[in-house]
Amino acid sequence: MTGLEPRAVEVAPQRTIPVFYRMLLHGQLTRGRMVGLVLLAGMLVLIAILVRGEADAEAGALFAIGEYGLVLFVPLAALMLANPMLGNLVEDRLLVYLWLKPTPRWHLAVAAFAAVATVLVGVTAVPMMAAALIAGFPSLAVPAGLATVLGVFAYAAVYLLLGLRFSWGLWLGLAYLVVWENVFARLGDGPARFSLRSYLLTVLENGTERRIELADRSAVASVVVPLAVALAATALTAWVLGRRDVD
Repeated sequence: MTGLEPRAVEVAPQRTIPVFYRMLLHGQLTRGRMVGLVLLAGMLVLIAILVRGEADAEAGALFAIGEYGLVLFVPLAALMLANPMLGNLVEDRLLVYLWLKPTPRWHLAVAAFAAVATVLVGVTAVPMMAAALIAGFPSLAVPAGLATVLGVFAYAAVYLLLGLRFSWGLWLGLAYLVVWENVFARLGDGPARFSLRSYLLTVLENGTERRIELADRSAVASVVVPLAVALAATALTAWVLGRRDVD
């Protein structure tokens, strides 16, 4: 069965989006993924405990929250949860059952983003803020929480799109994280402008007097750019869903 289109009468988003949201959480939030997220969060807290006793405790706290938390923990958590959220529906050929109802496909894109974001904010922002407190630098707690939420929004939307568009979206997401975010972003200001980490680290830098590498963006851009990336990627996800024929 291909090329199924919604009927002329459409269901209101306030009715369909919550249904899709609950369905995606129930179907994709597996025990294995939650265990993985908890382990990543536990590693962050452990690092914060270990750096507390260092001679330069602030440098250790910035390493825990910045280099591990924002550069590794947040994007990995987003990749782990967002990439299969819609990708598995395509792979398992389950989208056809959603298109049988008169539902605009952007409803599913919004519901998927909301499902990923609400889970990730809880399992990443709370440990990040706790890590700042455990390390002994409460001034980092709010910037760390804000940077985490912005990172969750941007990475989740991007990885949702990659998982939907490409069967190998997981590997593409890992390649972006490893090669671009951790290699090319360090080559100069030009590549760094296309790296989410530079914007998130700029937000974190507001909680300290120290200079953080790559935190060279303006205060406005450090908030606007991740939100713009999240909005654009979610819109593209809706567009891809709208053009997709399902089996």
